[in-house]
Amino acid sequence: MRKRKMDTPPLLALIKTSEASGTPISEQLTHELHPTLSEAIRIVTAAGLQVGKPKKQSMQRVRNLKDRVGPTFVCQFADGVTTRMSVFTSLDRLDWDRGMRLSQAAYQSRWRTREHKQRWPLSVAPVPPTIVSARFEQDGKVLGTRP
Repeated sequence: MRKRKMDTPPLLALIKTSEASGTPISEQLTHELHPTLSEAIRIVTAAGLQVGKPKKQSMQRVRNLKDRVGPTFVCQFADGVTTRMSVFTSLDRLDWDRGMRLSQAAYQSRWRTREHKQRWPLSVAPVPPTIVSARFEQDGKVLGTRP
């Protein structure tokens, strides 16, 4: 429910004034055990409120949220495996440690997936090999590189 106008008093004030006048809104609601929807709407609109549906999220806002993808951290390990991870970081201060941790986690996840297909039960994932090169990129443009 939302207010109809700015000059209409809030619901709590309406309840207090209706109690002071001798016919509280709470009594109006409890007179009937199961009021129908139309009766409930009539009581609420008589109290000065308007009943309406909540607004749906606009498609423009949804499109804007999908466009907000952080930079991609591309990492190459010593054994030749390459991972690409989207990292939530600002473009001014790239978070290299977060990108490396996410890439190592992706490396271990790939290893577990490969091991799960071959044998069971799973063993502990090995420590990932050293990182040979790492870079941040966004839309095909390299933002920063580390050897």
